[in-house]
Amino acid sequence: MRNLNTILRVFAGTAAMTTLVACEEVDVPPPRAKTVAAPIAAPVAPPKVEAPAPTPVAEAPKVEPAKKDEPKDESKVIAIDESSKPSEIIDGAREAMKRGELDRALKLAKVAVLKAPTRSSAWNTLGRAQMQNGQRKEAIASFEQAVELNPKSSFAQNNLGLALVYDKRYDDAVDALEEATSQGPVEGYMWNNLGMAYEHLDRLEEARDAYRKASEMMHERAGENLARLEGVKTVFRTAKADAPPKGDKTDATDKSDVEAPPSLSEDAITH
Repeated sequence: MRNLNTILRVFAGTAAMTTLVACEEVDVPPPRAKTVAAPIAAPVAPPKVEAPAPTPVAEAPKVEPAKKDEPKDESKVIAIDESSKPSEIIDGAREAMKRGELDRALKLAKVAVLKAPTRSSAWNTLGRAQMQNGQRKEAIASFEQAVELNPKSSFAQNNLGLALVYDKRYDDAVDALEEATSQGPVEGYMWNNLGMAYEHLDRLEEARDAYRKASEMMHERAGENLARLEGVKTVFRTAKADAPPKGDKTDATDKSDVEAPPSLSEDAITH
């Protein structure tokens, strides 16, 4: 019995060791951790780089060769219609006078007066157009209106004075021309016109003085007028003694030889 127990204990120990060895020999792999795939980022497009715009190169201005003896360009005539401003119409009338288009100048000046009846320069321009069209009486009335609207206009005063000289109203002409030369701006032809008015009244000392001032301002005819009066005591006595030949335009009684070409002036446009 004792032997049997010993055998059983030996057997049990052997079994236990076998089990222990078996446990030690079994290599149980550790549990594998689950791998979580990282999200795939969307591809990022590279930043768009725009090429700088080319710098524009200015073209050299085209220079056309000058044309010799180029005819007058009639297309440069100032276009006037009902919507034109009074100043534009006045400019059109002046340009027409320079071109010798007297009928057109007169029509435009009349339109300017209708559109701007209180503007001195419109009436002054109308008077100039009327003078050049031979309408002396009408011109005097227009210049008088221009002076009434702007008494300080030396241009309108000068034009009125010259028109009165042509109309043989010399005393009135002197009044207007003295006003013209007593306020600015004063041009050489204004003194020459005053000299003519004085001479028609036989006021020779004053005429010489006016011609001298005009000559100092480089007026072309003033020097001739001054030289003609040197040593002359009275033009009336000379006129009676020296009657001009028949048909001669330098009639001393009319004194047209004294008068230079019409020295009308255009004033600055005033509003």
